[in-house]
Amino acid sequence: MHPDQPIPDTACYCSALRQASRYVTSFYDQVLSGSGLRVTQFAILARLRPSPATVTQLAQSMVMDRTTLARNLQPLVREGLVHIRPNEHDRRERVIALTESGRARVEAILPAWRRAQARFDEQFGAERGAQLLATMRAVVDSGLHASGAAPPEDAG
Repeated sequence: MHPDQPIPDTACYCSALRQASRYVTSFYDQVLSGSGLRVTQFAILARLRPSPATVTQLAQSMVMDRTTLARNLQPLVREGLVHIRPNEHDRRERVIALTESGRARVEAILPAWRRAQARFDEQFGAERGAQLLATMRAVVDSGLHASGAAPPEDAG
């Protein structure tokens, strides 16, 4: 293969999803760039907007492992946008909540996020976008992760 030739696409679902994710994440990060937050950080704050959540609840709702969530929470805690405290019912579990500053930041960023959503709908199509959301939710709800290793190859 000549070095100037493009690398061919693969039929790998994971690679295609990751490419699309990086592409869309980059777009949202550009739109939100004036806010000082990346879209992943905004997503955490937005999930906490209605009510506080335990670390486990937030990690599960975002389909993130607890270590990755903890790493993403560190700058939000440093900036005073969220605070983490022990759960009053189970001291081993921690509860994450927006601070007033965090709530104000979410409200300030929402117009830019809505512009990103509208631009996505405009470019990709609102109906296709709704189908994409339904498909991505179906992927997460598929049980694929819980099924463990790949199925055995056909013996026949």
